[in-house]
Amino acid sequence: MKGTGSAAAILIVIILAVTAAGIALYNPAQNGNDDPSDTGLPEFTITGETDLPGNFFVSFVYTKNLIMFDGKGNIVWYLHKDLPDGVYAGTWDFKKHIIDGKVYYSYHDQKVGADHYGLPGYAPGERVILDSDFNEVKRITFEQSDTVDKGHLLDGHDFLMIDMNHYIMSGYIKDTVYNVPDYPEGPSVVYSYLQEVQDGAVVWDWKSIDYPEIYSLTVEDATYNADDFGNLTTDAPDYVHFNAMRLNDNGDLVCSFRHLNTIMCLDRDAQTDAIKWMLSGKNDMFGLSDEEKTSSQHYVTVDGNTVTAFDNHNITEETRIVTYTLDFADMDLESFDSCRIDGKFSSACGSAQRISGDMFMLGWGKCENDNVCMCVYDFAADKELIRMQLASPENFTYRCVYYE
Repeated sequence: MKGTGSAAAILIVIILAVTAAGIALYNPAQNGNDDPSDTGLPEFTITGETDLPGNFFVSFVYTKNLIMFDGKGNIVWYLHKDLPDGVYAGTWDFKKHIIDGKVYYSYHDQKVGADHYGLPGYAPGERVILDSDFNEVKRITFEQSDTVDKGHLLDGHDFLMIDMNHYIMSGYIKDTVYNVPDYPEGPSVVYSYLQEVQDGAVVWDWKSIDYPEIYSLTVEDATYNADDFGNLTTDAPDYVHFNAMRLNDNGDLVCSFRHLNTIMCLDRDAQTDAIKWMLSGKNDMFGLSDEEKTSSQHYVTVDGNTVTAFDNHNITEETRIVTYTLDFADMDLESFDSCRIDGKFSSACGSAQRISGDMFMLGWGKCENDNVCMCVYDFAADKELIRMQLASPENFTYRCVYYE
């Protein structure tokens, strides 16, 4: 299904301004319904509206801005923090959690000046937990393990909170490794590290370098030197690039690895041999055709035996949303569906979330051909319901999601 539908009513325009304090907050519960002008937020326009009862959550890659707005385009809450001129750091992955009936929010706060190994897609920092009134209640970093020291900074791509003292975190680690086939001299790589913590103790972790069979699966669809194990052009080849995770019904961790073109299922009951299956990529286990495989995907959701991904599809520069219904008993593909909006290409970041039927919440990340950073699109009706448009597309969004 394809479409380029547009909405008409302009509801809100926010003008870029810098606050004297350097931090701007807006919370109607505390401040009334004051006009949130002069916020320091990037200039944007919201057009259209929906009848959806929840809110849209928007985060940015290179600026410290978070925005929550409702289905009519009204701002519910925002956060802005000033940065020095020439400094770029983001607040990624703004989301909502419900724990024991209580609402919490969280986001990743990139630490300015932290070593990101020269990688534009790595933002070392802390996970910030907010209560239902948006008061900060906790900051989370890695716990002590055989891999990292306590307090080691997290990566900002994703975070799963099971309860207030039980969560799964992601990180990137740079190290010299000696198990890359054909490179016995020990190249330097950046690898994926996942850590599950409960009550302050590490109960499970996973390192991509423990699986040498993965090295041969790296592709160059998004980054030309992702497989530079000879360290000829980089001393930090980002050979897997983790960017998303979800728990399935069995409690397994389903992860997206952009530089493998692969969605991978990890067994949280296993400390070794944890890979249960791979969907797409060079080692696809479900018999996908080349047309059905993802390329540089950035987001994944799981519903029973159905997996949906925001497929940036850098190999053709035609971004799409792909849905797989899988038979895990026979390791087979039951059905495949894809949809896209003509002319849209997101080379990095982005998200796709099915709201109902063929209605999707879409975050466009680093959109290369216009400045629409998010929209709700009904592919059945071939109609756009609401969109957010940035005045400067260089200030692109990380992830745009919807929560009731």
